[in-house]
Amino acid sequence: MKRMLILLLVIVLIPAIYVGGFILYGMATKFRPEPLEDVAVQPSEQPATRAISSLDTLSFMTWNIGYGGLGAETDFFYDDGKMITTPQEWVMKYTKGIFATVKENQDADFIFIQEADRHGKRSWNVDEVAGIAASAPDHNYAFAVNFDVKYLPFPLEPWKDKIGPVYGGLLSLSRFTPMESKRISLPGIPDWPKKIFYLERCLLMQRYKLPDDKELVVINTHFEAYDDGSVKKEQMALTKKLLEAEYAKGNYVILGGDWNIAPPDFNVKKWEKEPNYDKLYEMNNDSNYIPGWKYVYDGNTPTNRKNSHAFDPNTTFTTVIDYFFVSPNVDVVEVKGVNAGFEYSDHNPVRMKITLRPEHPVTPPVADSVAADSLAVVEQDSIAGEQVRAQDAKDTHSSKSISDKKIKKGDESTTKKTATDKDASDGKKPVKKSDKKKKAPEKASTEE
Repeated sequence: MKRMLILLLVIVLIPAIYVGGFILYGMATKFRPEPLEDVAVQPSEQPATRAISSLDTLSFMTWNIGYGGLGAETDFFYDDGKMITTPQEWVMKYTKGIFATVKENQDADFIFIQEADRHGKRSWNVDEVAGIAASAPDHNYAFAVNFDVKYLPFPLEPWKDKIGPVYGGLLSLSRFTPMESKRISLPGIPDWPKKIFYLERCLLMQRYKLPDDKELVVINTHFEAYDDGSVKKEQMALTKKLLEAEYAKGNYVILGGDWNIAPPDFNVKKWEKEPNYDKLYEMNNDSNYIPGWKYVYDGNTPTNRKNSHAFDPNTTFTTVIDYFFVSPNVDVVEVKGVNAGFEYSDHNPVRMKITLRPEHPVTPPVADSVAADSLAVVEQDSIAGEQVRAQDAKDTHSSKSISDKKIKKGDESTTKKTATDKDASDGKKPVKKSDKKKKAPEKASTEE
């Protein structure tokens, strides 16, 4: 009987120690960025010799490169596939193709890159930031970390491979020298303990001086993917405050990147060639996000594919989730998706050309969020500030209590199962749409 109790105790304790050890290590090494941080700008090999003119036609490109590990041959366990770590030879092929693609598109004045790794197991420690920078030598660049995990123990099954260490983020390149570069934290997921090992999503905002005392504000983003849409709403609510505040000061504002949601009115089933059960691909963005602003996308070229199996143009589900959002004083000349066949990433690049109007075509919106200094909006916002830190403190206390309970139950040799850990809650409410009727944002698209 005594031996049986000891065996039961071992069976209970080993999984608890295995999981608890990862949690404690994750908490001790967790990346906790400030709500607002300066980002260093690395000069280009061929420094810019001129400033931006208000008469210029400016070109942009945005591309989620899938950390160099999600090319055409891959699937991914997080998207109903099986692959955890991409073979090294595939990553080498994909990153080489990514660098070549950037080189082919280096005529773009501004390049937004998402999921760029500097090192990590999933990307076989390839410094993709350095490789991309070398591919566009006349662009300076800024890198904002959004994924810094010393060891990601997913999937949890002991016999399965692990994602391991990850260090990646947003990369913005430009032919022009910015006055300012900032990393702006976005609200994170509340799920504990998942959030210990999860991304700390952010905006990478850069500010450029114009000759008429105005400024061009460009923002690289990668909004939430794996949720029911509620976290994305909080992230977009904070972003909206920043956009409105900048526009109210008379500035020109460009937001671009991976939204992880289709544009308004885009038919999400347009290229549905296989059954889709992922809610992410069924959603459309808010058509009343900021009245008078324009969503800019190419509705004829898919920008993202599902990773449940290797890419097959005849069967793989594809959609549009990568695009731009511009203020009313920006005229869109052209937007075009680059159909790269998802050869090097599970996303295709998107390019846009714009010009700047000399004056506002409409009166800047009056909003509670408008402040003299738009960055004060971020620093004062409870979503990105003190509530996040208070929630981290709650997580620490909760994890200690759970560990104490498990140890006590183990000592008593009970075979009762512990209750599922409740998700941490920070009391944030989803963003509500205004009851007032407003003019919906315009759409600049090439969809037929």
